[in-house]
Amino acid sequence: MKKIILFAAIGIFSFSSCSTLQNLITEPTTLETIGALKEVLNSSSFKAIRTLKRMQKDGIVGALPKEVGSVLNAMKGLGLGGEVEKVTNSITKASGVVAEESALIIGDAIKEVKFGDAVAVVIGGEDAATEVLRNAMYGAVKKRYAQRLDDELGKTEAKEYWPLAAGAYNMFSKEKIDDTLSDFLAERAVDAVFLAMGKEEKQIRKDPAALGKKLVTKVFDYYQNRKK
Repeated sequence: MKKIILFAAIGIFSFSSCSTLQNLITEPTTLETIGALKEVLNSSSFKAIRTLKRMQKDGIVGALPKEVGSVLNAMKGLGLGGEVEKVTNSITKASGVVAEESALIIGDAIKEVKFGDAVAVVIGGEDAATEVLRNAMYGAVKKRYAQRLDDELGKTEAKEYWPLAAGAYNMFSKEKIDDTLSDFLAERAVDAVFLAMGKEEKQIRKDPAALGKKLVTKVFDYYQNRKK
């Protein structure tokens, strides 16, 4: 009889312990969920920009479409090498300056982004948070990039020769370039940042704990377990 009572007591204790543990795993608040998403975005942007800076060492290759590179090479063959060199050197230098400021530009955008349904973003696609930021802040981020590029390019003769390069490009391409040099470069730079951020977010979602942020681990583990 004593054994039966002992086993019953152990069973009750075990059940209550499990219930207690389950209760300890509380549902994250809205603020915690939003905070976790912004941590993910900050980490994704940092890693993405660091990767893009390494790519920046390739100079003009990382700034312009391959088609433009072909056109610029053709222009060199026509004896316009000096002008092409001025354009490419100016773009490389200006893009490098803006790349150094990218973390601040994107960081400011992350502070401003609003998550209408933070839980839906957590349990959404593999780059759901990046897409929210992109959809909400693309125009503002591109404008900031364009302004900084414009400032830097204004110190050179690049803008003077850009119409020549753009005109040559338009002769060979179905998709025409109508933008100014700074807008053209800013759009491609911002597209590259968001694409790289999406890839980084995907990696974080695979292993939230690897980020080393307790809040991110708590939020993502909670909703991933709830989905299961």
